Amino acid sequence: MNLNLRQLDLNLLLVFDALMQEQNLSRAAARLHMSQPAVSNALTRLRAQLGEPLFKRTAKGMLPTPEAQRLHGPVRQALQLLQTGLKPQQAFDGTAKQLFSISMNDYGQAYLLPALLAQVRQTAPGVTLAVHDDEAGGIAARLASGDLSLAIDYIPLEGSDLCYEAFHEEKLVVIARAGHPAFAAGLTALVYQDSRHVAVHPRNGRNSPLELVLGSAKVRRQVQLFVPNYLPIPSLVAASDLLGTVPQRLAERAARSLALEIAPLPLALPAIQVSMIWHRQQDASPGLAWLRQCIVDAAGRLA
Repeated sequence: MNLNLRQLDLNLLLVFDALMQEQNLSRAAARLHMSQPAVSNALTRLRAQLGEPLFKRTAKGMLPTPEAQRLHGPVRQALQLLQTGLKPQQAFDGTAKQLFSISMNDYGQAYLLPALLAQVRQTAPGVTLAVHDDEAGGIAARLASGDLSLAIDYIPLEGSDLCYEAFHEEKLVVIARAGHPAFAAGLTALVYQDSRHVAVHPRNGRNSPLELVLGSAKVRRQVQLFVPNYLPIPSLVAASDLLGTVPQRLAERAARSLALEIAPLPLALPAIQVSMIWHRQQDASPGLAWLRQCIVDAAGRLA
């Protein structure tokens, strides 16, 4: 690819970004408030400057080439950095219509989200939250592209441009049905290892902090059932002889309505830190700073 930044017109990158998002010449022109011939001419100029076709015309629209797909992430990130840097920073206006997209797991959605929603409704009635599941493999890229405003996670993500702020700790405990023999004389590491368990699927092949500790201690759980998240584990445990290892707050709340016993995890595992994660290009955003403070306040009320 031939690229001379001194000759590259920034407007061509705006056209490229619109075409990548719309993959249709007419829709890209409408997005940019340009005529279709002007967009087509800009694409021709960009192709010439980059020495790359970028798109193939198909019956379904403009199909990006692999090289165009590779370029789009850095180009999108650069355009957003420019937009953020050139835009005058204003105080956050909670009455204005704004959307924040957040990634968090099902447990966070069940326990943190109600408190966060109450905080948002009280301080910023114009704000809408869009919550997404925590697909670990794509979170870093979605933060970089701006598709996600913020992620809430307990596993560090790959990416040197990510910012972290720990705001919450989770202690893991073991739960079993009332009268389970594993708890009769106090749950030991040996009994824990010899029992059968229900566990959460690893995410994209990445082990949880519990799995890392189990591996370092050379402890192997006998997992009989894998589930997508923590929420169904208390009900499954209450109706079986399986043990479950879950966050303490989940265990205590479930024990109010289910016949469960709770025991400390018989392994040396420090409390798990839950962090807010965002891309550094959003670090100066007043809206994101407000959202992070809302999350800290909501978690503080739960604690």
